[in-house]
Amino acid sequence: MRENNCRITAGNEHEAPNPPGWLITFNDLITLLMVFFVLLFAMGNINVQKSEKFVESLQGALGVLREGKKVGVQIVRPIQPKEPATHEVSGDASNKVSQPSETSLKAIDDLTNHPEITVIQTPKGLFITLSDGILFQSGISELRPEGYPVLNKIIHVLQSNGLDIRIEGHTDNVAIRSGRFPSNWDLSIARAVSVVKYFIDAGKISPQRLSAVGYGDSKSLYPNDSPENRGKNRRVEIILEMMDS
Repeated sequence: MRENNCRITAGNEHEAPNPPGWLITFNDLITLLMVFFVLLFAMGNINVQKSEKFVESLQGALGVLREGKKVGVQIVRPIQPKEPATHEVSGDASNKVSQPSETSLKAIDDLTNHPEITVIQTPKGLFITLSDGILFQSGISELRPEGYPVLNKIIHVLQSNGLDIRIEGHTDNVAIRSGRFPSNWDLSIARAVSVVKYFIDAGKISPQRLSAVGYGDSKSLYPNDSPENRGKNRRVEIILEMMDS
């Protein structure tokens, strides 16, 4: 008896094969790109009035969340050309900047004429740099009485406005030999704090306007390669900040 050599195939021989996995991912990517460009086109032709109405409707529909905070949605208007700047100051800004008084202007002039004081006006603020010898003895953080008149002139400048004030202490790179201050960093911070306390006590400057920073020798103006340059690096900087830095 002859054996039957016919093969039996399971399933449908004419069934189409499944597409490869990468093709599905590729189709999804093309779809996402199409949606992305449609959104770009729609945003480029946004109607501000219609958008504001949509936002109002959206806020009304969302209402108040469980935490008790409303959903904030905002429309950003196109930037309009700025109008010519004026010298008028209103609102909260008037508390920050005001016209300098005659006393303040005279104090700035006197400071500028001092050989050991540098006054520089920049867009970021007014920088007053004092040699450490005006205010302190070597290795000491307490103010010298001889430095009070200089600080009093600076107080007149500070009182003429409401700007924030940052006091920075700087030293040279010569290691300090003092049991009170382990490093120049500690000395620079203590000196800045001494100036801040004087402004609060003698000048009645609001503590909220004042901050003290110590940099040690990390921000030297000149290479510490000579006594003259090291003397220039030992300084206190008083900065009236016109903007965040």
